[in-house]
Parts: sequence; C-alpha cells; structure tokens
Amino acid sequence: MAGIPDSGVGHAIGYANQTKTPYCRPFAKYTPTWPRSFMPQDQRQRDLVARMKLIPIKDVIQGQRILFCDDSIVRGTQLKDTIQRLYDCGAKEIHMRAACPPLVFGCKFLNFSRSKSEMDLAARRAIKELDGPEVENLVAYASPGSGQHEAMVDRVRNRLNLKTLRYQLIGDLVEAIGLPKEKMCTFCWDGCDHRCRKS
Repeated sequence: MAGIPDSGVGHAIGYANQTKTPYCRPFAKYTPTWPRSFMPQDQRQRDLVARMKLIPIKDVIQGQRILFCDDSIVRGTQLKDTIQRLYDCGAKEIHMRAACPPLVFGCKFLNFSRSKSEMDLAARRAIKELDGPEVENLVAYASPGSGQHEAMVDRVRNRLNLKTLRYQLIGDLVEAIGLPKEKMCTFCWDGCDHRCRKS
C-alpha cells in the first residue's frame, strides 16, 4: 500500500489502516521544484517536474504487488509515466485506488480539471474511444454500476497499464466530507451544478 506523494498519502494511510494492509513509501520526494507538477503550462516541462519530484526506491518496489492511491486522475499523462517507472523498478503488479470519482465533466468554475479542453481528461478520452466525440448522455458514464461507467474505467485502467483500478464513489466522498451534497460542487464528477440544487 502506497500513496503518490503528497496528493495520495492521506488516502493511502486511511486505506491501509482500514484494510490492515502495510503502508510503505516506494518514492522519495524531491521538493525544490514547482509546488505541483501540473502547474507548468508546457507538457514536457510538467513531465520533467513530475520525474524530478518522485524518485523511486527500487529495494521497496522490486518483486512487489503495489496498490497505490492518488487524489484523482486528471489527464493521466504523468500518472502513466509514474506507473511505468514502478514496473521498470521490478514491480510485479500495480493496482490503483483514486480518492475521487472520475472527472467526466470539465470544470466550469476553476481551470483545474479543464486543461485546454475537457477532452484532455482521461475519462473523456476513454469515452471518445468507446463511443466517439459527440456523446450526449455523459451522466451514464458518471453513474457507477452502469455498463458505460465500467467500460470507461476499464479503458482508463488499460491505458495506464494497471492490474485493477477503482474510483471513489461520489456518495462515499460526500459522506466523508460531512456536508450535504447540495452544499458542495460535484460538477466535475456528475455534471451537477447549482441547477441541480434545492434553493
């Protein structure tokens, strides 16, 4: 059990405690770079920052089945490279648990999950590969248990070269935060903005 420093560490420790699974740190974090690796505008620079920040510890990784946690999967570009680095260090299997649901809708309010286009989002690229660019009912993909949702998650899992991938359920996330859903913005995950809320 491991967390991607630092965004996945809290989730990983909680997961490890709940499942009684040993927690370890397969990466050392080198901090004198950008505060967050998604901040540089250029993708090559983002990739370089991500590589500089996370230094794999081969003795911890080699021969292990690793389940790691991160806060979210946005584009998945750096994550794919991180996963490959674990395999390069001899990991047998790599599993992932994301601390939030899939980002299906581009954020209308901040520029965090939108990137240059919402089609850059890992979930939207998977949807495009499955059903083309003009999908009308995105809510079906955002609904855990639906065939569309399962196919989307499996497509993301396959692209990232993971043995298994599970996302947090939105109901469990809302419960963990402790606020009523109508007081939270969940648009990125389920398309629900102020029009979904009771006045």
